[in-house]
Amino acid sequence: MKRYAVYKSTAAPLSRTVGAIGLTLALLAYFAKRFGLIEADVFVLSLIAASVIALASIGLALIAFRRIWTKGGPGVPSALWGVGFALLALVPPALVLGMLAKYPGDNDLSTDRNDPPELTVGLVALEQPFLTWLNTALEPFVRPAISQISRNDSSALPTTRQLYPDIVSRRYRISPAHLHVVGGKALETLDWKVVEELPPDLLDAPTWLQAEGSTRILGLKHDIALRIRPDSVGALLDVRSRSQTPLKDLSNNADRIRMLFTEIDRVLLETYGDLARLSVEEDSLEDEDLQPEPLEDPRNTIPLPGFKPYFEIEEETLTQDSEATDLAG
Repeated sequence: MKRYAVYKSTAAPLSRTVGAIGLTLALLAYFAKRFGLIEADVFVLSLIAASVIALASIGLALIAFRRIWTKGGPGVPSALWGVGFALLALVPPALVLGMLAKYPGDNDLSTDRNDPPELTVGLVALEQPFLTWLNTALEPFVRPAISQISRNDSSALPTTRQLYPDIVSRRYRISPAHLHVVGGKALETLDWKVVEELPPDLLDAPTWLQAEGSTRILGLKHDIALRIRPDSVGALLDVRSRSQTPLKDLSNNADRIRMLFTEIDRVLLETYGDLARLSVEEDSLEDEDLQPEPLEDPRNTIPLPGFKPYFEIEEETLTQDSEATDLAG
């Protein structure tokens, strides 16, 4: 009995191999960026290369499926493995592109938009031209479309204040020196390292802190500054958060400022016990004229000593000296 040759697809095993290469490249790029071995530009370019390889793997798998369907023969499992590897390799690029499009232009965010706190270290956005260009290219095309889809509104894009209405300056009924200590404790709890500091020399002197932290997913560096100034209430706190790269992670600068405020509130609550007496929202100052409130209950009367100083020996001595003077006269 004559046997005919069984058709074997060359595209199916090739798809599996190419898909594995794309997935390996994506994983290597992620771990290298997470541990700071490569810059953000190299990371994004590596993900683009992994995406191209993954799409090629999917194309080879489709060719293999078509030929197997028409000519028969083995190769379906290899083509399926190729598609699976390719889809996994496309996940990191899709997440990065989605985060770039989701967070609009908040690489540098401050509670005081007109006079943000100072950051002493000028960092690396200008050294990443490709990522800077990509982030800018998304601005006029992708973000307006996402904003209109999410809001079903064709009006103008919201401003930074409209996007983050809760990111405002805060006032506290404690001295700037005490708030400086609380801010340092909050930064330490959040595992953000203090790199620059202007410590207070007086209770009412202005202070300043700058810290550096990293995100948990990609290890992206960011700077955060706390500026504390004396105020009619007690102390005025301004916070500024700036990313060192246009690349985004699952948390943005607004989330970091909220985390810091939450941690400061927690430290104040543990220290003083009554947060409502200490924290003051910025808008509430327009409705009422707030005055500094002492931490202790005010006294209703002027404090007086419990006894009147009386020195009997000294009085007798003075009397004797006076009598002696009169007799001598």
